[in-house]
Amino acid sequence: MRKIAIGLLAALSLGACTGSPEPAETIFRGINYVGVSVSDLDRSSAFYGDVADLQHVEDSALSDVSVIDALAGREGIRASTRLMKSSNAQLRFMQFENRSAAAKEASRIEVYGPGIAHLCFQVAQKTKTYERFLAAGATPIGARDMAQVNPARPVYYAYVYDADELIVEIEHVDIAALELDTPPENDYRIRHISLATPDIDRAVSFYSRLLDQKKPRRVGNLFSLSGDEFDKVSGLPGTKLEFAWFQVRNLELEIIQYHSHPTELPAEPRPVDALGYNMIVFDVTDLAAAREKLVAAGGTVVSEAEPLDGGQVLFGRDPDGNLLGFQVVTADAVFSSQNFTGDGT
Repeated sequence: MRKIAIGLLAALSLGACTGSPEPAETIFRGINYVGVSVSDLDRSSAFYGDVADLQHVEDSALSDVSVIDALAGREGIRASTRLMKSSNAQLRFMQFENRSAAAKEASRIEVYGPGIAHLCFQVAQKTKTYERFLAAGATPIGARDMAQVNPARPVYYAYVYDADELIVEIEHVDIAALELDTPPENDYRIRHISLATPDIDRAVSFYSRLLDQKKPRRVGNLFSLSGDEFDKVSGLPGTKLEFAWFQVRNLELEIIQYHSHPTELPAEPRPVDALGYNMIVFDVTDLAAAREKLVAAGGTVVSEAEPLDGGQVLFGRDPDGNLLGFQVVTADAVFSSQNFTGDGT
């Protein structure tokens, strides 16, 4: 598989993170995976393997795992999972058995959230990834044609729903228009996982303290981003946006607020077994330090450190209720972010 230079693509993209680098000493080594609850594990893995070039890593089962029971709020949770990777990051697809009534009744997440709203694939335009998404059954959310939000940058955007109505952003980069002297490295990568919030200042404050990144890249905080091209992507008339980005070595966290379409937080957090992006699991070196940082930043602890996947994990929530895992695993474990040498920028 041909590869696109990660650093170059991020620099070209609208929300590329060019904020301050990680401090020399940090407990955060990267992001192990993003959890994705799906209705049909085989269908989802085949779909993303075909259209986004995700590679199979490992299948596993979650059964009689106390920390998963704690997240679900009931005992006897069972799920089949499949870990799949791109060039810089990975997804853990989860098919839960006997989903709760609340999970079954949960509505789809809209582009303005709330919570973990979408995943972004950034790819070479020549791969025709967006066209392959559509051919495989994905549904455009905005205009069918991709939008170029900045005419000075050869980057084109679109949002789609997959079969489970999970939102995927596709970014096509026209490499030929760059006239590069050095051949690119990667054709595919997972660029970011996006959190939609009703209060971007609060979210930025939380993640700045949690991740020790005091000056993340921000766009739209003085004047909201708007215009026809943004409407074409979001499918929403009169879109007005504000962004912030945090680079956690191998994967980017995007914080987004739709000022034009207010996000409302639910009374209770979304069930872990509801269809959608259900967790972000950080790779850390010290669980006690991670817990301290979570609480000091304004988050809450959901479950204390317990065994999972050959390591230890604790879970918490950010001020919007998004589920965050903090996991210690060996560097050679399949779940470890250390399997990726690129920094995602």
